[in-house]
Amino acid sequence: MSEFEELEAQWARIVEARDAGAAREFLADDFVLSSTGGVGPSVPKDEWLAALDEIDTRSLVPRDVDARVFGEVAVVSARLRWDATLREQDLTGDYAVTDVFTRGGGRWLASWRISVRLP
Repeated sequence: MSEFEELEAQWARIVEARDAGAAREFLADDFVLSSTGGVGPSVPKDEWLAALDEIDTRSLVPRDVDARVFGEVAVVSARLRWDATLREQDLTGDYAVTDVFTRGGGRWLASWRISVRLP
């Protein structure tokens, strides 16, 4: 498993476990989720962390992970199969994501996730 496949798998485990402490460490302070067909159009880190416990994730499986590294920035594309609900909203489906990771403290931190729910 590549470094970025492992990062995507780690993120999936964090979401499945609703582990806000691990998420706080995994996400950069400036993290933003930009989403279409999911939880909202633009969600900053604090809002994402607050919503994490409200999302019932039964499974989240990343696949087709590809990455390009540009110095201290990495751009990762992946597909996610997510089986989840948020209150009454069904989030289950396939998603195309682009994740931007930045180097911080000697490790990669998630700075931006762009997520599009696929038809």
